[in-house]
Amino acid sequence: MNLSDLLNNNQIEKIACQLSDVKNRRNKAYRIFNFSKKSLVGLGAGDEDIIYTNLYNAVRISCEAILLLYGYRAKKSSEGHHYLVINAASELMNKELENEFSRIQKMRQKRNRFDYGDLTGISQAELQQAIDDAGALLKKIDELIKNKENQLGI
Repeated sequence: MNLSDLLNNNQIEKIACQLSDVKNRRNKAYRIFNFSKKSLVGLGAGDEDIIYTNLYNAVRISCEAILLLYGYRAKKSSEGHHYLVINAASELMNKELENEFSRIQKMRQKRNRFDYGDLTGISQAELQQAIDDAGALLKKIDELIKNKENQLGI
């Protein structure tokens, strides 16, 4: 589903947004991301899903920051809110980080199975990939914010 479809289906909406709102979301994503990375040090057997879920939350919040940067937000009442946020952010990035967004959607599905299904394990390779993808997304948001600040003369 593309951005126009999401708008036409009333799943996302155009809003007025301040750059400080974007930075607040980005900062929250960074806090969760950094906490997750620090948690790897004391990782106990069976804790991988907790860290993975936190990394997912950092990614989801990062995607919300991207939407805000472009003046959008997902409707809170929309079913599949997380899917919409990630999909809309991917559309706004116009093929940038395409591989990362593909893995992020898989991450969303896996996190959902952790929370609501019967999935019990995550490999170290999956955990490392989640860290890499979240880090790449956060780095891109930093770049987008800097570009926006330059446009605004801040």
